[in-house]
Amino acid sequence: MTIENVVFHVIVDHAQKSFFINGAGRSNGIRLHYEMIRVARERGRKLRDFDMRASSQEAALLELQSSLTGYSFLGAWTPESSR
Repeated sequence: MTIENVVFHVIVDHAQKSFFINGAGRSNGIRLHYEMIRVARERGRKLRDFDMRASSQEAALLELQSSLTGYSFLGAWTPESSR
């Protein structure tokens, strides 16, 4: 049995100890990356982003929570959510 992994785009705000996850079906990862960079520059913030694969958003969330101990999950990223 093969489990197909889904690509998730993750944005981490180390200063605020928080992170966002956007699923592949929610938005284009490249567009999201450039939008996140633009907003971060406008607001003078440093955000890190990367793609990860997991079998579900729940599995991705568990993996991120284990590696980003003490960070808050803030849902899907939008320019408004990064304020």
